[in-house]
Amino acid sequence: MSVTRQTVEIFANASLLKRKTIIFNSSAIFRKDPQAAFIAVFLAGSGGAGGFGGTYSAGSGSGGGGGGGAGNNYMVFRAEDVPDSINVTIGATAAGGQSGVTPTGGTIAGQGARGGVTSFGTLAYAGGGGGGAPGVLGSASGGGGSTMMAAQIGGFGTNAAGGAGGFASAAGGFGANGLTTVNINIGSSGAGTTSVGAAGSGGAANYGATGGGSGGGFNVAAAAAGGGGGANIINGTQQAASGGAVATNGSNGATPNALFMNNTSWSSGGGGGGGGAGSAANGGAGGAGGGFGAGGGGGGAGNSALGRVGGVGGNGAPGVVYVMEW
Repeated sequence: MSVTRQTVEIFANASLLKRKTIIFNSSAIFRKDPQAAFIAVFLAGSGGAGGFGGTYSAGSGSGGGGGGGAGNNYMVFRAEDVPDSINVTIGATAAGGQSGVTPTGGTIAGQGARGGVTSFGTLAYAGGGGGGAPGVLGSASGGGGSTMMAAQIGGFGTNAAGGAGGFASAAGGFGANGLTTVNINIGSSGAGTTSVGAAGSGGAANYGATGGGSGGGFNVAAAAAGGGGGANIINGTQQAASGGAVATNGSNGATPNALFMNNTSWSSGGGGGGGGAGSAANGGAGGAGGGFGAGGGGGGAGNSALGRVGGVGGNGAPGVVYVMEW
């Protein structure tokens, strides 16, 4: 269990108040301060993981799809409406796609795992992002779907479609960039790679968690670079993880130094970049999602005719819960 407790002094209406912040990075029990008047809760689900890059002989094909961004949620309660103790569940890190491994609930070996739902008892939820598809010969790959402030998870990307968005959120790109979202509570979706190896960028988001970029594939024998992670405003500037050059790992997504940008906006995390395809070396690994709830990048494809293997997908970022009492 990982729980951090802080006491933060703030000025409000010329009165000095004590505000206690409790940070949950793993599932635990929250126990209410009997002196609290109000309780605010921020939640982020965990992001979907990128798909395995795929290993196939020289020919045109895709790299792994990027994972979808998770949803987040912010609610304020009167303390009297919150039980004295409440179960906090954190969406766990989603594992990147690997060769021959079908994740829980998946339908294709090499898909990235889906993220998980984060919850504050039954009072508030934030859903998890969907996992990306593996890269394959002769077909595009789909990115994972995103989700929002609900107990739902984005769908898996496949080699026929992008993953469905959870609770009417953004679907993953199929051989295309992930979809951008402007709602602060909704993550953006992961990207997919075309059937001739061109990687896509994860969708951008307005402070919410972003999707991962897809891995590079092959256009006949020509290896392609990976796509960038979705752009987001993190630590006061717009940032996006870089996709890997040929046979190079994608960059990890950015993590915020502080959760809240101001009183009404927060910053979750940036999606990982996709790995580059490899002929002279193995395909690059996808970058991990950053911060809270961002999707991992897809792995780059590997040319098996030259003894190369595809790169693993990047992990989706875990969830988190912040509880503030005053």
